[in-house]
Amino acid sequence: MAMKDREANYAPEKKVKKGTLLRIIKYVLKYKLRLFFITIGMIGSTLINVGASLFIKVAIDDYIMPMLLQDKANVDFLPYLRIILLFTLFLLVGVLCAIMYKLLMVTLSNGILMEIREQMYEKMQSLPLRFFDTNSAGDIMSRYTNDLDTLRQVLSQVFPQSITGFLTVIAIFTSMLMLSINLFVVVAIMLLIMLLFTQWAGRKSLKSYRKTQSFIGGLNAYVEEMVLGAKEVKVYCYEDRNVKVFEGKNNDWAKAVVKADTLSNILFPVSNSLGNILYVLIAFAGGMMMLNNITNYTLRGNGILTIGTITSFMTFTKTFSSMIAGFSAQMPFFVQSLSGAERIFDLIDVSPEIDEGTYKLEKTSKNSWQWNNGKNKVPLVGNIVLDNVNFSYEEGKPVLKNINVYADKGQTVALVGATGAGKTTITNLINRFYEIDNGIITYDGINILDIKKKDLRDSLAIVLQDVSLFTGTIMENIRYGKLDATDEECIAAAKLVYADSFIEMLPDGYNTVIKGDSGGLSQGQKQLISIARAAVADPPCLILDEATSSIDTRTEKLVQKGMESIMKGRTVFIIAHRLSTIRDADVIMVMKNGEIIERGTHDSLLEKRGHYFELYTGVVELD
Repeated sequence: MAMKDREANYAPEKKVKKGTLLRIIKYVLKYKLRLFFITIGMIGSTLINVGASLFIKVAIDDYIMPMLLQDKANVDFLPYLRIILLFTLFLLVGVLCAIMYKLLMVTLSNGILMEIREQMYEKMQSLPLRFFDTNSAGDIMSRYTNDLDTLRQVLSQVFPQSITGFLTVIAIFTSMLMLSINLFVVVAIMLLIMLLFTQWAGRKSLKSYRKTQSFIGGLNAYVEEMVLGAKEVKVYCYEDRNVKVFEGKNNDWAKAVVKADTLSNILFPVSNSLGNILYVLIAFAGGMMMLNNITNYTLRGNGILTIGTITSFMTFTKTFSSMIAGFSAQMPFFVQSLSGAERIFDLIDVSPEIDEGTYKLEKTSKNSWQWNNGKNKVPLVGNIVLDNVNFSYEEGKPVLKNINVYADKGQTVALVGATGAGKTTITNLINRFYEIDNGIITYDGINILDIKKKDLRDSLAIVLQDVSLFTGTIMENIRYGKLDATDEECIAAAKLVYADSFIEMLPDGYNTVIKGDSGGLSQGQKQLISIARAAVADPPCLILDEATSSIDTRTEKLVQKGMESIMKGRTVFIIAHRLSTIRDADVIMVMKNGEIIERGTHDSLLEKRGHYFELYTGVVELD
């Protein structure tokens, strides 16, 4: 299935976009004490900045103009110097307020990002496997990188500037009304034009930025696929085709970015031009009013406009229009961060795995366990039954049909069949990686729906065909099967599956550090570590999904001896392509198109000369 189709199949339902900003604000409000001091700092800084413009009026009307009218020989500069000194101290307080709230805002924004990142990761641990099947790893990683980075910008830059801008607007508007209602009307008309334009461009760019975030997620996903499949790219000479596909995806992203940036980037020059026009209008209107002695109706009563009033008003206008232009310049980051936040919250809002189980697994003695739900206690034996189970990944497309499997303690059940027959799906259902459509699966007579998922999975160990090793030592990777296992237990498990011989030959033995891709190990060596991991878990049930598929025939014989030891007394499900490895299974189930068409022992199935006989003798290929 194509990546775009996979994403579409599991796209979380979109929330009302207006709620995204409110949700971010709720995170901010959690830091009440810090927010209190940030608010104090913002208010102090804003009032002092606005007060600087009011000072101009006082300086001109109350000090400079009177000194101009005095005899130059008798001018007293001392009062003016005092007010300048007072104003300097006033500005220093504003600088301290600004430093305080900006430093606090840095710690607040990083605290919010840390909380959101933890919520994202915790949610991922609770998501059903279906989510990871239908969302590419690259797109998921893009939410941790690109989307969180855009959110960081809005928290550390856009939010503080927007809040201080809002406070400044209130303070400026109040000051303008006190200075001149007549001139304020001119400002209000131009302000309305600027706001309407900003709203229109912001709404248009938001749609485009949503597309850019989606496209960048797709790009990351494609790059990740090609990196993981680098060998196949080389083998099949896919390089040129790979580049063409990437160029197409990159081109789609570039078109979306150009459209979004075109809309957002015209905001600043247009808003800045409108601000300059307003500045000129105020100078012209104020000058005409003053020359014609037009009455200046203010909140303080009637009066005549003065040079100081007009100058302060022009300063306010310049400050205000610069803020609008600055906000317009920040609009792209704000819009982009909102679209990124939507994707982050989409992940956080995905419904977790449903787990209504009540039975928990508890140890009764060294080698004895039981299921306990507080009312009933059932010994853990390892009897697993699938009764008339049906399952489909997509509605209307059944993968398993009327599956009946009975596995008692100590039995080995082998599942064989072509790729896509449904073998691995059965083991996934036993683990409750997916929920069945109908039928029932019981474990020791208990419906697995009534068992806590964690406890259910603790009772099972799985060895998969595709091994996942993690960055750390060999010892730590083996201990992944049982986190409290001692070094001696890990080494014993490795010896049991004959992994000890190659581990001891590594530079630091069990303390050899491997990367997540374990590039220094062969596929067979990685598989042996995975089998050792299952051995140290020492579970009552084992699932071996092509566990020896990547091991050569000689190594396979050694591993088979070890597997026989850990399989003894346990319920075991084996999925195998090499039919020679399942000859001793208690029951072999042959699957085709999601149904069990034959069942029996190796010898009885050969006697039937049916589908298994054809697979074993090579008449029919086992894909």
